Amino acid sequence: MKKRALTLLLALAMIVSLAACGGGGGSSAAGSYKLTKMDAAGISMDLDELASMAGVEMNITLELKEDGNFSLDMSALGQSESVSGTWKADGNNLVLSAEGDDLPVTFDGKTIVLEQDGQSLTFEKQ
Repeated sequence: MKKRALTLLLALAMIVSLAACGGGGGSSAAGSYKLTKMDAAGISMDLDELASMAGVEMNITLELKEDGNFSLDMSALGQSESVSGTWKADGNNLVLSAEGDDLPVTFDGKTIVLEQDGQSLTFEKQ
């Protein structure tokens, strides 16, 4: 079960790495966010609890920079990966763009939720 949960976490993180393309950002959303929760197939997982159960340290952060660029940094099991692109605000939504794709996300002022194919990743502002 632990390996399956960790595999799911890494698979969801890779979905985010396929994120998309866009333009400048807005200062209200700019900042550092940490992945705190994942939902998939009707199962909700707290990242800290998942890491504790798996016995590994996991860190997934999303940095929205004032200049409209973002970076998504993921590390687990001694390996790390980073994805970068641009972001822009559109009301209560943001659009992250990287590698020619756009990924719309919801933003409520302190939480970013990425949803795709019935799965969601929740990032909390730090």
